[in-house]
Amino acid sequence: MKIEVLLVEDEPALAMIVKDALEKREFHVTCAVNGNEGLELFHKKKPDIVVADIMMPKLDGFSMAQLIRQSDKQTPILFLSAKSKTEDVVQGFEIGGNDYLKKPFGMEELIIRIKSLL
Repeated sequence: MKIEVLLVEDEPALAMIVKDALEKREFHVTCAVNGNEGLELFHKKKPDIVVADIMMPKLDGFSMAQLIRQSDKQTPILFLSAKSKTEDVVQGFEIGGNDYLKKPFGMEELIIRIKSLL
């Protein structure tokens, strides 16, 4: 059975690279381009893990995660972000994130972090 990943990333090129890399390794990836779409797909698809950018239009990753955490405390959330200040990382964990990967990141590191969260 494939692991269901919800990827919420507003950069189309990066989203496709991550989706392709994960799908080659037996993951099934659903993509959303902003937090609103990510939230909608989260409730519809019930993924095993959420991988989300932070800075996105309409609804940012932190706000989306806070809304997810109101109804689901279990599903792991891994943030991807170019924001690398310590306070950004701390904020990500405080609102319910389980991991935080700074951009640019290596695909193997992303995959091992997803597997360790599951």
